[in-house]
Amino acid sequence: MMKRCFVAVVIAVVCAVTSFAQFTIDGKRLAYDRLTNTYLLSVPLSEFGQPYDKPIALDDTVSWMLINNKQVKTSVSLPLVDGATTYPIVISHRGNGTRAISEATLRFTSLPILCMQGDFNVEYQEGQVQVTLPEAHETVDYRARIKWAGGTTLEDWIEKHNYHIKFIDDKGEKMDVSFFGLRNDNHWRLDAGIVDMLRFRNKVAHELWADFNSKPYYSSSQPNARNYSRGEHVEVFLNGDYMGFFNMAEFLDRKQMKLKKYDEAAGQFHGLMWKGKVSTRQTLFRNDSVYDDTLEHWAGFDVMYPDIDDVCPTDYSLLSNAIKFVETSDDETFASQAGAYFDLPVLADYMVFIHMLFAIDNASKNIIWGCYDSAVDKKLSLSVWDLEATVGQHWYDGPGYYHAREIQPEKDLLTCRFSALSQNRLFMRLMELPEFSDRVRNRYWELRKSVLDADSLVARYKSAFDALETSGALERERERWSGSRDLYYRNIDFYAEFDYMIDWIKRRVAYLDTHTFGALPGDVDADGNITISDVTLLIDYLINATGGQEIIGNGDVDGDGNVTISDVVTLIDILLNQ
Repeated sequence: MMKRCFVAVVIAVVCAVTSFAQFTIDGKRLAYDRLTNTYLLSVPLSEFGQPYDKPIALDDTVSWMLINNKQVKTSVSLPLVDGATTYPIVISHRGNGTRAISEATLRFTSLPILCMQGDFNVEYQEGQVQVTLPEAHETVDYRARIKWAGGTTLEDWIEKHNYHIKFIDDKGEKMDVSFFGLRNDNHWRLDAGIVDMLRFRNKVAHELWADFNSKPYYSSSQPNARNYSRGEHVEVFLNGDYMGFFNMAEFLDRKQMKLKKYDEAAGQFHGLMWKGKVSTRQTLFRNDSVYDDTLEHWAGFDVMYPDIDDVCPTDYSLLSNAIKFVETSDDETFASQAGAYFDLPVLADYMVFIHMLFAIDNASKNIIWGCYDSAVDKKLSLSVWDLEATVGQHWYDGPGYYHAREIQPEKDLLTCRFSALSQNRLFMRLMELPEFSDRVRNRYWELRKSVLDADSLVARYKSAFDALETSGALERERERWSGSRDLYYRNIDFYAEFDYMIDWIKRRVAYLDTHTFGALPGDVDADGNITISDVTLLIDYLINATGGQEIIGNGDVDGDGNVTISDVVTLIDILLNQ
């Protein structure tokens, strides 16, 4: 009875005062969102759906606190935690001889939480970063230099920016930090996914690229080289405002790709790295031009390594010569020497990749080119960056572009007006080479048995969706950003968008199977090769009428519209004369 009266008195005196109180649960500081007056705590997913009983520590400014209408002193007990359930908090604050009562809400996430404090813009500014991991029993404080990142998100009117974060020690020197079991480095990136109506296309696309792309040509010397980046979703706060979930990713740089370091003592270039930032004739390998080695930017390319601030003048000659080779070499020379200039297995994978995802923004820009050791050879390998505009998403959500007809799955990337693929002279010349085009086709059908299986692709994206939904991050993101000017005032509907994407993926695989990478006549099992197994399958079909539609289509070897014994004879003749 006394307890009920106490609660009633407390509620009666609650005023409109809202004040942020510092306290920890299980050793971790809670992140506070002043926009919604909400505290967010990161806990392991294994604790979701379970009763929650953890130690709590209040700071000196708190007289008492109620959570879920129960006073807490040294511990807090709740019936369960999950991403959807909220609990009321009532706090009595004291200080300077005054006391105020405020109320707030407690929510939980299974994602890490990253809080930034500082005034950030296009130039690096020093700030503070606090990181709370679900499994940890503390919140860790860092110093860092932080700036906005990306293209569109550099605009002042954007609210949810991408960020570069460079961690530093107490002396202001760079400090390497490892998160999520990923690399140990000072440079990390927060990707906002702002143009993506699902917010996680970029992250999942990078994971797909990591899972199937061939190792770079120098991997025998550098077995740990990664021409991809990895990351994890985190929930981010900026100066006390909840900013939604981001992908906190490794930065794709020389260290990640394991390019050979610049020799400072000898002043000699070795590893080189550039990013296609803007679509130009040069980034399309259509025209060489005079370059200036004292500049950080040339013809749509940005120098990535060596950093122009560390080594100036830089060296554009290798990249320029590669463009000149593509533009001016005759067909015979190009066919015989392309492999000396470019990492063809990786480029073949890239052709499969951008066709699969309909990556409209990655045919000239958002490609990273790297040379392992320019003092030894001139070969360029590649990686990819910024994959938001994939799987049915445009890079602009304004009228006429969101779910536009031109980005639907039954479209050819080569003829899409939003893509520069057909203008990329390097890719087009390579696809004119029978050996390379066969490599691309065969690679597609090889990957169709694993990571490019439609069900596998759907499961990959669903796993990301489910994790974000379970954590509550999807709903918090919707609450924060739906209808915002960043989205051109378009409302967020994650469930409708996810259904659209899953349907898009299934239709895209079917289209690629029958059009872009349609199996050759005689490739009855559609594995990219014509072998004796195709003859066996075709005979079995004729005798027992077993097999699917692909046997009927690919088994019509002589092209007369029917599958008969004549096709078996023609197929055997092809095998004998290969």
